[in-house]
Amino acid sequence: MINMKERCKICQKQCDSGIWISPQFKDEKVLLFCSKDCRDKYISMKLERIKASYPKFYDKIMKSKKQ
Repeated sequence: MINMKERCKICQKQCDSGIWISPQFKDEKVLLFCSKDCRDKYISMKLERIKASYPKFYDKIMKSKKQ
């Protein structure tokens, strides 16, 4: 077992295991979340930012999500 000294991206709680999301770009680090709730909160924060900045792209994402 690997001994990790990582912190959750949302709540900053130290994690020994968790949910990983791969980075979008090569120079980014992998994102770690302690629970599904923290992961979902992070995704909803990202979607809100996309909705505010790129409303047409947000609509496209929501349409594909419904299908």
